[in-house]
Amino acid sequence: MSTTKIGSLLVRTLAKPVATSIKTQAKSHPKFKAFCINVAQRSHHLEMTLKMQFLGYKKEKIRPLNDARAIESGANFLSEAFVFSVAVSVILAESWRSRVTAKNRRNYVDDALENLENQNQTLTELLEETRQQNISNEEKLKQIEKDNLQLRNMLDEVLSVSMGLKRHTEYQQQPTMVSLPGISD
Repeated sequence: MSTTKIGSLLVRTLAKPVATSIKTQAKSHPKFKAFCINVAQRSHHLEMTLKMQFLGYKKEKIRPLNDARAIESGANFLSEAFVFSVAVSVILAESWRSRVTAKNRRNYVDDALENLENQNQTLTELLEETRQQNISNEEKLKQIEKDNLQLRNMLDEVLSVSMGLKRHTEYQQQPTMVSLPGISD
């Protein structure tokens, strides 16, 4: 940013010698001299007309400037117009650069926000999937604990009978088949 301001100051500084060159060229070139006289006469006519209207003077015929004064006035007008146009172009260029920078910054922020929203959506879906897996795992764990308890009871009974701590009783009815997890018929 400071480089741009230094550059604009340099351009304005370089415009002043060009304006001085315009003044000197107005005195030496006949076509440019005629153009400066024409510009000065029109400028003088407009200035005097506006003065008469705004200051309330009576309208009278406006006398043209003499050639030497017209050349000087026209050259001054053109050189000042050149310096002014350079200053305006520098201001417009800085304004345009600032707008482009702000637009790029807004686009970057919008893109970053969109990326964050996409990440948030992905993480929300992943969290829901993890919750479903957790519920499924809890159900499997409960089933495994239930099967483990049943196997422990069966093992206790088998050990008690084999060690003689408990007497084996005859089954009055057909024994039920217990399915063991992970073993198929």
